[in-house]
Amino acid sequence: MHFSTLARSSVCCLLFLALTACGQPQNLEVVSEDSRQPNFVIIMTDDMGFTDFGAFGGRDMKTPNLDNLALNGIRFTNFHGHLSCAPSRAMLMSGTGNHEAGLGTQRDIERFRGERNYERYLVDRIATLPEILADAGYRTYLAGKWGLGGPQALDPTERGFGKAFALVPSGGGHFQALFHESRYTFNGNAVTEPEDPIYSTTLFTDQLISFFEEDRGSDQPFFALFAPTAPHWPLHMPPGMKHSVQGNYHGGYDKLRRQRLAGAVQSGVLPEADIQVYQSKAAAWNTLDDDEKALQALVMEIYAAMIAHLDQEIGRLLNYLQDIGALENTLILVINDNGAQGGPVFGGPPSYLKGRSFDNRPENLGRGGSWANMGQGWADAVNAPFRDGKGTVYEGGVRVAAFANWPGIQRTASVYRQYLNNMDVLPSLLELAGIDHPAPRFNGRDVLPVRGKSFARVLRGDVSSVHSEDEAIALSGAGKHFMQRGQWKLLKELNAEWELYNLADDPYERLNLAATQPAKLDQMLTEFRLHAKLNNILDR
Repeated sequence: MHFSTLARSSVCCLLFLALTACGQPQNLEVVSEDSRQPNFVIIMTDDMGFTDFGAFGGRDMKTPNLDNLALNGIRFTNFHGHLSCAPSRAMLMSGTGNHEAGLGTQRDIERFRGERNYERYLVDRIATLPEILADAGYRTYLAGKWGLGGPQALDPTERGFGKAFALVPSGGGHFQALFHESRYTFNGNAVTEPEDPIYSTTLFTDQLISFFEEDRGSDQPFFALFAPTAPHWPLHMPPGMKHSVQGNYHGGYDKLRRQRLAGAVQSGVLPEADIQVYQSKAAAWNTLDDDEKALQALVMEIYAAMIAHLDQEIGRLLNYLQDIGALENTLILVINDNGAQGGPVFGGPPSYLKGRSFDNRPENLGRGGSWANMGQGWADAVNAPFRDGKGTVYEGGVRVAAFANWPGIQRTASVYRQYLNNMDVLPSLLELAGIDHPAPRFNGRDVLPVRGKSFARVLRGDVSSVHSEDEAIALSGAGKHFMQRGQWKLLKELNAEWELYNLADDPYERLNLAATQPAKLDQMLTEFRLHAKLNNILDR
């Protein structure tokens, strides 16, 4: 299999009809008169912090292409995924909870094996978003991470994607595979990586553009899922990117957190009110010696370079779509799957990587053959003001930056602050395309209805709540649980006690009300346990 290496085009800012010369958002946009079914591009980034985009407060990052989309679209500041990669992606593909979709946990967690709703692949009782769109005449493409099934029969081409270049497992190296089981598939066939490795984000971008180019001239609408693995660990530096971020992080993670919060307030993402940040679990910056500070600054530089390069490649993709005349009728939705991951810089590899030899000398860190995570201090800084990060059910793990841009958007505000989640994407896209969900039968099999609610009307100018105050939205994964009902949030970490928070008063989850609000706790627990019984949600 030969991997496409299309010529790189220069990155430039996109110019939509509604944009101003300075790139600032307008208060009102005129709805498009285009009567065609819209194209859809979902960009799902991997393990990013809430403020990593410049438009969400990350002024230290270089993300001009994504910022341009966000500032001239609608930013969703109360959007939720799941605590880890596979459950979050299952919600997106199914419009249901991850348990109903078969991904009650990550595919590499063994303790739930054999249990219903823990099949660890996207099950047939789900009609997936690409399946439904393809059945209605859409071209469907995937380039990037799949993570929703391991055997070849569960390749994305078996679940609705007409063309797919996929990393099938949940992670891998960005220059070459670090996992003994890592593999790519191309249109359902296993392929090996090129002898001269191409950085993962570039490889995925090349392949998606190649798919578009193969079908150039088609009058069918398209749906594309672009799912780069950056900036998921291991942190690998894209070629030629270090100079763009070098020296930005020598002041430490406490300084960065303050800068990010100020940027988020200035950009309108966070309120002007005093922001109470949950205390980081990392050692204070001033307690580190010079060598440790240098190492910490280096890993954050690598992480930032991964995001800057991701922005460049997304810019290249968008330029291509503009050149072929597709952007004028394309909705672009950008979502992070979950928050940034903390933990020790050199801790946290999966068990099947234990014993592997990595060259983590400072001079080699970020190159192929090295392994590093961003560390707890930086994760807490980029997830702030929200508590904790990936792998937890606190807001820092499940609340993510998201935004939409489409010439058909009619908006009265550039920021939407009401609750949304990944399950809402499928019904929203179907409504915009004029397609009904097929439940209870689809292509000869029984399928579940969606749990998500369409936010299509938000894109058309109605900024009222999509989810009602009395709607209980419950999700679980790997023995961890959370449920939101209006302003109240119930949660339980693994082998821990139940916690209760009033997000209206305490969006940063500093004050656990479980002991002082027993009636509300019992009410929420009763609702959650009913949901858990119906969906075989296990607590172990």
